[in-house]
Amino acid sequence: MTMTRKQSQLEPVTDRHRRAYEQLLNSHGATRRDFLKLLSASIAFAGLTGCRVRQPVEKIIPYVRQPEEIIPGKAQFYATAMTLSGYAMGVLAESHEGRPTKLEGNPNHPASLGATDVFAQASILDLYDPDRSQSPLFQGESRSWNQFAGEFRQAIAKQRGNKGTGLRILTETISSPTLADQLQQLLKVFPEAKWQQYEPVNRDNVLLGAQMAYGEFVETIYHFDKAKIVVALDADFLMCGPASVRYSRDFMSRRRVRKDNPEMSRLYVIETTPSNTGAIADHRFSVKPSQLETYTRAIAVAFGLSGGTTVSAA
Repeated sequence: MTMTRKQSQLEPVTDRHRRAYEQLLNSHGATRRDFLKLLSASIAFAGLTGCRVRQPVEKIIPYVRQPEEIIPGKAQFYATAMTLSGYAMGVLAESHEGRPTKLEGNPNHPASLGATDVFAQASILDLYDPDRSQSPLFQGESRSWNQFAGEFRQAIAKQRGNKGTGLRILTETISSPTLADQLQQLLKVFPEAKWQQYEPVNRDNVLLGAQMAYGEFVETIYHFDKAKIVVALDADFLMCGPASVRYSRDFMSRRRVRKDNPEMSRLYVIETTPSNTGAIADHRFSVKPSQLETYTRAIAVAFGLSGGTTVSAA
């Protein structure tokens, strides 16, 4: 029998590996046959976990009276708005048989101008999240809507005598005029009740800063399409905030050099944590959180503003 050079080189290596493998098995009191039995059983059990003896019964029920505007297999599009922390962004929703499947920005809405952000795209996944609550919960236990309505009526009836002293309403940030008016009407019936709005990621510090600067809670609106120089002080305005999608469009409009815009804007970023805005900055300065105020006051002095300091930011 003839043997090629390649085979003669591989056989000693294979034999050496097999002998070492058998020695390893024998040292643990197991034979090669026992190992193959266990391996076969493991593969079999792994395959069974991915199979089901019988698929669950699913019924497809046709429309009794099919809506005229719905054609199976043909998508529908409608304009709506997605709210995040109380701020709305106009979107166009794609729907199949009444189920939203895709969101895109509404080009006619000033907050999006045809674009979206990661939160809008993720909202579709959140809609079909299998861990999403399917029914009302009471102390972690599932309840039906009829049980909720019955217990809610009893609780409200007890509060009528004391004008809602023990009634507390907890919601996310509400900016809908209709829903806000309904809650205000409820507070008129129960004047001692309290309505609290909470967001896990809020902008309370921004509003408090505006109150310190202007004497009231106001929302600052930036016009990046008109700015030649932008200085961001630990502010990721291209990614975070209620108008980040619009700000991104406005900011990039000044970065494109053309006949009517021969010079692009400049972006200076001073930040304590890396951000998307800092990644595209023309000049980025990474500082400690304790140094940010010093830089801010130094910039104020350079512009002749009060409240600054002569301490050099360098």
